[in-house]
Amino acid sequence: MIKFFKLLWIDIRGYFYIRKVVRKNKKTVDFNRLGLRADWVNRLYTVINPSPEDKGDTPDVLKIKAQQKMLPIHKYVEKIGLGEVVAVSVEQIPQIPTEQDPRTLTDSYLLVYYPIFRVLTLWKIIWFFIFLGAGIFGIFNFWWNFLKDI
Repeated sequence: MIKFFKLLWIDIRGYFYIRKVVRKNKKTVDFNRLGLRADWVNRLYTVINPSPEDKGDTPDVLKIKAQQKMLPIHKYVEKIGLGEVVAVSVEQIPQIPTEQDPRTLTDSYLLVYYPIFRVLTLWKIIWFFIFLGAGIFGIFNFWWNFLKDI
């Protein structure tokens, strides 16, 4: 049980560290030059689009060129001190197929850096509030019945 609370404390501290670093670097020139954005949970993300001269290349070549465009972003994330506390997700952006273009994926990639949490997950938070509510209800019910009988 103590290990759980220790890991929970580390997760919370890590989240606030990421939040501090993102807020500090949000207005820097490098942050904007790389096209990075931050959402409300302080995930960093950007879209990697192919250049106009890359439009005729095969999907494998486009993926390699997208990875080359991601390298400066990875280096920047390392430079600001988030390299060890965030994980990376790279996904090809889907599109709705049309008659002119029957493909289901675009040539663009979504690059997301999100915090690494060990124990701070949505289900654990939900269970925590369920048990907290049950405990408060039990204590309130006990004292209500106790004081009612007096």
